[in-house]
Amino acid sequence: MKKILYTLLMWCFLAAGGLNAWAQETIKGTVTDDTGTPLPGVSVSVKGTSTAAATDANGNFTIAAATGQVLKFTFIGMTDQEITVSASRAPLTVKLSNANQNLEEVVVVGYGTTRKSDLTGSVATLKGSQLNKVPSSSVDQLLQGKIAGVQVMVPSGQPGAGATIRIRGASSLNGSRNPLIVVDGFPWGDAGDLKQINPDDIESIEVLKDASSAAIYGSRGANGVIMVTTKKAKAGTPRISLSTLNTLSFLVVKPDLWRDPVEEAIFANEAALNGGTPVDQLPYLGKPRGGVYYPSIAELRGLDPNKPQWPYNTDWVDLVYRNPFSQNYTLGIDGGNENTKYSMSGNYYKEQGLVIKNDYDKYTGRLNIDQKISNTINTGANIILTRTQNRGQGLGAGRSRIFPVYDENGNYFRMAANDYGNPIAIANEVLNTSKTIDVLGTVFANVKFTDWLQFRTQLSTKYGNSVGDNYQPATITFSGAEANGLGSISNYNSNELLNENYLTLDKTFGEHHLNAVGGFSIQKFETRQSALIGRNFVNDNLNNENLESAATVQISTPPLQRSTLMSYFGRVNYTLQNKYLFTLTGRTDGSTKFAKNNKWGFFPSGAIAWKANEESFVKNLNIFSELKFRASYGLTGNQGLPPYRSLERYGTDKYFTGTGFETGFGPGFSLGNDEQGLTILEGLANNSLKWETTKQLDLGVDIGIMDQRFTLTLDYYDKRTSDLLRLKLLAPSSAFNQIWVNDGEISNKGFEIGLNANIITQTDLSWSVGGNFTLNRNKVISMGETARNEVGSLIEMLRQRVNTYTIGYPINSYYGFKSDGIIQTLDEGLEAGLTGAEAQPGEIKYVDISGPDGVPDGVINDQYDRTIIGNPTPNFLYSFNTNLKYKQFDLSAQFYGVQGVDVLDLQKLTPSRWIQRWTPDNPSELYPRANNTRGYKASDYFITDGSFLRIQNITVGYNVKSGLIKGINSIRIYLSGNNLYTFSKFNKGFDPEVGEDGINWGNYPRPRAISLGLNIGF
Repeated sequence: MKKILYTLLMWCFLAAGGLNAWAQETIKGTVTDDTGTPLPGVSVSVKGTSTAAATDANGNFTIAAATGQVLKFTFIGMTDQEITVSASRAPLTVKLSNANQNLEEVVVVGYGTTRKSDLTGSVATLKGSQLNKVPSSSVDQLLQGKIAGVQVMVPSGQPGAGATIRIRGASSLNGSRNPLIVVDGFPWGDAGDLKQINPDDIESIEVLKDASSAAIYGSRGANGVIMVTTKKAKAGTPRISLSTLNTLSFLVVKPDLWRDPVEEAIFANEAALNGGTPVDQLPYLGKPRGGVYYPSIAELRGLDPNKPQWPYNTDWVDLVYRNPFSQNYTLGIDGGNENTKYSMSGNYYKEQGLVIKNDYDKYTGRLNIDQKISNTINTGANIILTRTQNRGQGLGAGRSRIFPVYDENGNYFRMAANDYGNPIAIANEVLNTSKTIDVLGTVFANVKFTDWLQFRTQLSTKYGNSVGDNYQPATITFSGAEANGLGSISNYNSNELLNENYLTLDKTFGEHHLNAVGGFSIQKFETRQSALIGRNFVNDNLNNENLESAATVQISTPPLQRSTLMSYFGRVNYTLQNKYLFTLTGRTDGSTKFAKNNKWGFFPSGAIAWKANEESFVKNLNIFSELKFRASYGLTGNQGLPPYRSLERYGTDKYFTGTGFETGFGPGFSLGNDEQGLTILEGLANNSLKWETTKQLDLGVDIGIMDQRFTLTLDYYDKRTSDLLRLKLLAPSSAFNQIWVNDGEISNKGFEIGLNANIITQTDLSWSVGGNFTLNRNKVISMGETARNEVGSLIEMLRQRVNTYTIGYPINSYYGFKSDGIIQTLDEGLEAGLTGAEAQPGEIKYVDISGPDGVPDGVINDQYDRTIIGNPTPNFLYSFNTNLKYKQFDLSAQFYGVQGVDVLDLQKLTPSRWIQRWTPDNPSELYPRANNTRGYKASDYFITDGSFLRIQNITVGYNVKSGLIKGINSIRIYLSGNNLYTFSKFNKGFDPEVGEDGINWGNYPRPRAISLGLNIGF
């Protein structure tokens, strides 16, 4: 027995020794590129096992391995490397060689990925790390100036505000002009307000600009496609990251308002006198008006011997605006092994507005799981959850500084009985909040039949809910006074369900490479909204929380809207000898939005490319690392209109029977009222309604030299959209106001340049510069039988709409009179064709350009003397950036410019300019006389050059060397400035960047922001 036990112990000892020989130990090291720059995200695996890890932000890694096992290092754009673990436990230093990273980079395209060098279409890529670390509620805003051909307009600095995005110009009149946003393969919807994605969660953004790349999305690809890919799970030990961004913002420049109450009062008296007010009824005469005392000029100056100097000089700008503080925190963790990988993050973003009591809060959570079921089946899930809350509103600061905020009793001061313009009262007493919840959930399964054939099925759902609360007290706003208290609660719900199934084939046959995708998808949409509106409240104590206390409660329930999109799609990429590339793409879409015989549309495209740098005669030049010529042509569509527009629709209305109101049902559907209060009726069926179709030609060349240290991309495009979805106005005899039709054509032609240069690439010093240039020419070719339509909002100051769709001119071109300075004498005004008050000295001189016979007739007439006076389409856009790195320090800067854009400046006549107004003693040629009854005409007098160059962002950072603090892998701290300075000749006090209509309405100011950021990796 003893011998047996002895023998067993000996075997255990030998076995333990043997196991110890292969026992795994912790291996540490750093991975860098050829210049010694650390590489984050490098995959480190133990060959032949499921053990894996990834490098952190400083290129460091930790992995368990035994002596004799092989570590494999892989990174996109780098040559793989394998290292055998030795008995030495010294930290490893691994250097990966560049394998023409720019060419080998994998980019995301619709329903797949491809090498950048194999692209045949016009696709731009932006890594998540290239997004400026600035406070922003929407990812869309961060794209401004980053990509050629992409125009991003951010006309408002209000918290939670979105952006307007156009890719290669506007291609529709009344249909959607927004690009399609696709998030992790899910067609999210129109771009412009992608607040649901945390920028820190973004891995990459790809923009599909031409028909060849966008045709895979068929009827939703006409305006381009923006692909957003969030960070995915990676194997390895758990990695924790924390990022913080704290921002202090400032008003760039004070609005141009009256600074001196004396000058304000003198101007008001003069304007009233010139407007026909009797001298004894002028505003500032030192007597009551409407129960409110108005001081005299002498009293304001302190020169009235019988009265003390007027005590008030209220600076409304200081009261309304503030220096807001914003916060942004993100905590993320990812890890796992080869079988189960996970990535999750949480974000809190709080933005204070420049205006008091205007705030925006956002909470975002993301979870990504990837599970390997077997060698052939892989499943996973991706969930994004977002909650937002917006409080407050924009406020005006142009109130008279002659009067105080509060009266002697502590109540809000009112300049008259109908004065509802006290911004402090509005900020404190008006309730205006909105809350939203958005959820995107996706589950998927990949089945790998062979090394070259796999199948993917995906089920996604998107849910959105928003609740709005509003209450306007009877004494604070005009609407509140009119209703004796006005309160409302509104709800909006949206649901989408998507199922996609597709096969991917990827195989090489000698000199031939074939990649093909084919699949089917179906997506269902549903929206529902409602509102409760209460009027005539007993008191304001409970705001809108007790609507039943209102004397009247209106229930508004717009109809439930449902639609379905069913699609079949396919794409074939064929490469011969790695030189000649061919792409064919097609998608067939069927939508319930369109008429019975036009529900289905087919959108094909084709592209070819030639890698000339692979030819021996080009290689022998030893110049080009890339020289690729591209050409593509194809069709994409637009279905961006509400459902049911092809069908006859019924609605309800109230009518008076003589004894009371009854509800009636019948043909016709009310869309609300226009500016005159008239009901807008739709509902007439159009059995021929169909898709818009965009045909686009793209010719491009990609050039790289010195192993891609210098790269240049050039693209020319010609894009024409026909069968425009537009609202056609109907004759009154039809009993309807408008109907959706297909007619008309729009053209967009342009040229794009993208340039990048890595000037210095040394271990301790690197410097790169880049830039892009975009030129687009937009023109309305036809609109059926219509030559011009006035569109947009009615401008009260001008008593008309100014934007038009006019054949031969860009979308939103301005229509009005030409002007020729200021009238100096009555004879000059009469000779110009003006009459009455408009002919008086000091008035704007309008030009007589035509008459009934096509020549000037000596009369200023709306019918003959109005013409196109400008347009809001820029001549070109440009942007340039630079990045400098020295050891642990880095510096980056971005500049963004817009050139040759006409802005209709409704804020042109500001107080600083009124001081220079025309008077008999100052016969100005620039600014008219003061006149409070003047009726302004829409004219080029208000057209201003809105060109600008903005210092968009400057960031300086420091990366702490790893290993200084135990348990922390990386630390980066940086200081960033955003919207630092704008070079422009535009109206002082206003931002030249306005909306797509080109009108300066006096939007919410864009702040200047200084941010301090910290990134920590554990």
